[in-house]
Amino acid sequence: MLLANDPRRKALLKAGAALQSAIFNSADFSSIATDAKGATQISNVGAERMFGYTAAEVMNKITPADISDPQEVIERAKAMSIELGTPITPGLETLGFKASRGIEEIYKL
Repeated sequence: MLLANDPRRKALLKAGAALQSAIFNSADFSSIATDAKGATQISNVGAERMFGYTAAEVMNKITPADISDPQEVIERAKAMSIELGTPITPGLETLGFKASRGIEEIYKL
């Protein structure tokens, strides 16, 4: 058992934080997190490269739907409507529908 002030615990926490940061800031994938209203709160380096906006340019200003290809979002809404048996409106609802119901999803747009 490691106590709160144990140097080994601190080293493990520091290593874990460094690994999380390296994964999150990978340029190989886009990661965007929003608040309940859909405004961007977190955006990684991959998202910056993919969409051409810095994190500062999107924070609290736009939703992922604003920077997604509209036709791809429409197609995604249609596919999800069929899959889930309920109408899903293209736009931000499409991108957050499953998450709002506790369904994990990773997808490409």
